[in-house]
Amino acid sequence: MVHPYSQDLRERALNLINNGMSINRVSHLLKISRTTLHKWRKRYLITGSTVPQISVPPPQTSVIKDMEEFEKFVETNYDKTQKQMAEKWGNCSRFTIGRNLKKLSFTRKKKPMVIKKEMI
Repeated sequence: MVHPYSQDLRERALNLINNGMSINRVSHLLKISRTTLHKWRKRYLITGSTVPQISVPPPQTSVIKDMEEFEKFVETNYDKTQKQMAEKWGNCSRFTIGRNLKKLSFTRKKKPMVIKKEMI
């Protein structure tokens, strides 16, 4: 996972640039790409801050719109795997089925435990 540069390093880099040092020199000195320094400088000029942006993934719109109909479908096809349910429902993946099962508070199908020897 990628970790953002520390706030202290961002501020030091911008202070060096604002005090007249070239972006190229700061890049070599602090081992930060010039593109990154340009982005930090631009963000600082626009927002007044160099705090890293928080990336939030876009919400996923569900292919399954009618949850009541889906719940009835699940009750009639409870013995099938998510992949089989997706094929039967049509136009969705097993991941979509899994997300919507979670919304309905259904648990995943568990494999039965096989006992090889009988205990005495």
